[in-house]
Amino acid sequence: MPESPWFSYRTGTLVCEDVALESIAQEFDTPAFVYSGAAIDEAYRSIDEALAFAPHLIAYAVKANGNLSVLARLAAQGCGADIVSVGEMQRALKAGFPPDRIVYSGVGKRREEIVAAAQAGIRALHVENIQELDVVESVAQQLGRPLAIGLRVNPDVDAETHPYIATGLRESKFGLAIPVAESIVPRVLESPHLELEAVACHIGSQLSSPRPLREAIEILGDFAAHCMERGARLRAIDVGGGWPMHYGQEVDPYPPAARFGEAIREGLDASGMLRPDVEIITEPGRALVGDAGVLLTRVLYTKTQADRRFVIVDAAMTELIRPALYGAYHAIMPIIEPEPHADLVSVDVVGPVCESGDFVAKDRPLPEVNPGDLLAIRGAGAYGREMQSMYNARPLPPEVLVDGSRSRLVRRRSGPEALWQGEILA
Repeated sequence: MPESPWFSYRTGTLVCEDVALESIAQEFDTPAFVYSGAAIDEAYRSIDEALAFAPHLIAYAVKANGNLSVLARLAAQGCGADIVSVGEMQRALKAGFPPDRIVYSGVGKRREEIVAAAQAGIRALHVENIQELDVVESVAQQLGRPLAIGLRVNPDVDAETHPYIATGLRESKFGLAIPVAESIVPRVLESPHLELEAVACHIGSQLSSPRPLREAIEILGDFAAHCMERGARLRAIDVGGGWPMHYGQEVDPYPPAARFGEAIREGLDASGMLRPDVEIITEPGRALVGDAGVLLTRVLYTKTQADRRFVIVDAAMTELIRPALYGAYHAIMPIIEPEPHADLVSVDVVGPVCESGDFVAKDRPLPEVNPGDLLAIRGAGAYGREMQSMYNARPLPPEVLVDGSRSRLVRRRSGPEALWQGEILA
């Protein structure tokens, strides 16, 4: 993976902004997540500029990385939050997001979660099925005031992404089929307990092309127009996420944020819903934080077995499960800069966990590495720490945030007491 403005070699060593990653490893040990504050800021700016053609709210998908310092940084820039649980809502509120910049998505909200979100005064609950609508209406009646909702529709558009992160096909569990959504609009508009705040869709993550997004948004815009023709006073159209990030293996670079912004504009314009009185909400996650993070790891051993070369590192699927879960690619950079024409050897980079599926990379060409060498696993700012586990009773790694020449610990490595916290010895 090529260097970036935030992770580059200087005088032979890899730095995050102006801090040597080797010094972070010395201070905080490995494995450890390291985030570039400047990378987060630049990613937010690029999406904000891509949507400058209309009023908009960037509602960061908290599930991508819920570290409080990351959240607070985004909140301070005017960002909103997209949540899928009350726990994420509590983190967002703790980090400083105003409730009226929080939208609650997800197919399985418990009644008590709906109550908590309503009591917190969040902007809208995105409803995804009729039974959920019944519960939301009942909660509003119980609280004695109407609740703002969005109707999330399923546009049946192929996002052309990994099937595990595609959410807009009709066989997906997400959203309401358009005919079903249209059938309940009169009920929503007639209910004294509900206010139709928004319509929404989300077709999938990591879109490789803006084309499916434009198609889905035109369908969503048509549904929004249908609602308004029947008397709805929509304040927002939530176009979901899908903004991509580069992991390093892409043959053709992903289009820039401006192209995705243009797809949103075209889709809304085609449906007549590009209006100054209707705000655009979008829900980027990895596009804001993914490239801002690396997982810093140390080589423990090397080994050759049955003609396969293994590099055994101290990071594992417990810290970064995406390769094992999705077969996901993450670029790997040695901390010490290789010679320009160094020989590359195909290796499997694996962790210490007792699973054959515990790997970071397979058949990856890397320069020769030895025990004690440090590696940076790129693209680890999203769905790294958030998806980790304590399998094999492994401690949770620390997180470090870099700003220029300053590095700050923003989450400590867990101690042994975390391994049995909450347990009762009977």
